[in-house]
Amino acid sequence: RLFYNNEKISILKFSKILYKRLNKSFGYKFLKNKKCYLCNNFFFNLFKVINLIIDRLEFYEFFSISFGTRIPEYLIIREDHIRSKYEINYGASLKSFINTNISKILSGVLNKKIDLKKPDLKVIYDLDKSSLEIIPSNIYIYGRYLKLKRGIRQTRQYCKFCKGSGCNECNYTGFTNDPSIEGFLLKEFRDRFLGEVSIFHAAGREDLDVITVNTGRPFIIEVRRPLKRRINLKELEEFLNKVNEGYVLIKNLCYVDRKIMEKINVFSKYDEKTYRLIVKFNGEIDEGALRKIEEELRNRVIIQRTPLRVLYRRVDKYRYKMVYDVKANKIAENLVEFIIRCQGGLYVKELAHGDQGRTQPSIFSITGIPLEIISLDVISVAPELEKRLKIG
Repeated sequence: RLFYNNEKISILKFSKILYKRLNKSFGYKFLKNKKCYLCNNFFFNLFKVINLIIDRLEFYEFFSISFGTRIPEYLIIREDHIRSKYEINYGASLKSFINTNISKILSGVLNKKIDLKKPDLKVIYDLDKSSLEIIPSNIYIYGRYLKLKRGIRQTRQYCKFCKGSGCNECNYTGFTNDPSIEGFLLKEFRDRFLGEVSIFHAAGREDLDVITVNTGRPFIIEVRRPLKRRINLKELEEFLNKVNEGYVLIKNLCYVDRKIMEKINVFSKYDEKTYRLIVKFNGEIDEGALRKIEEELRNRVIIQRTPLRVLYRRVDKYRYKMVYDVKANKIAENLVEFIIRCQGGLYVKELAHGDQGRTQPSIFSITGIPLEIISLDVISVAPELEKRLKIG
């Protein structure tokens, strides 16, 4: 494909000055070299480079672009030597000149915005190797998921035979076939955006036997090196909810940037969460004991040593988490529902049974009555998150 542009490409200011000074100093005209001492004949091949860029960009959807160059060190040394020797202290550097002018040309030809901070595509040309690298920026989609059925993992589990490298047992996926929120979502996001890979990030996690309802749990899907940048998220949301009906429901999908993902990862450790916990006491529990539990745990800092059940994969340390409020409701003689509003990161099951004294205080330590956990539901996760981060 031929490239044509009416704009004349100006030469470096300091090159003009250098040419005049050399002629004045030596009194004769210099013969043309086969290769430019400073730019390695880059400007003689300019149209060829631009046509190469345009051809390579044909497969990408993008709305903004930036152009950069890799200049070999020996050319930088040559440029510095010329500037120093002939006292040239103004004019753009070779790198800056190339980047600025090619950016203008690409913007005009492609009718795309130049964005040096957060471009959809970065185009980098290596002067030494005469090679081109195109780097599409990652896409981030925010949403919330509701886990509607117990027994579903949040993230995929590595194959026990190959530990994730891929084998015949897992059909070379590296993962088991166990259902997971991550498994329900990732492939469809990757395929829709024609990305190389998609990654699941969630604001905290729930156990296998826990459901997440009402507000749902915030999550972000990161799609790396996508060819497409804009799809109908509402249509994707409806499709995923239909094929995963009864297992998971997603809502509020919208585009965000990386900063939102980073903030959510931090906030998930502290943001408010509300749980519905149902326990069965191994003995009679009266209303007085329930009121005592409410009073003892309300606005209380809970000291938790890493639970025994996760000690094999978590460092053994103490955590300090806040319980803001507890409401107890007796639903049978020894069956009680607790609504617990607390800080993110609190191990709620351990708050109930005490984990052999590793969580203090606990419902068990307050009542002295052994108990069994019947069910645990997440009913609210960071309800003000969207408003606080201005999402959607």
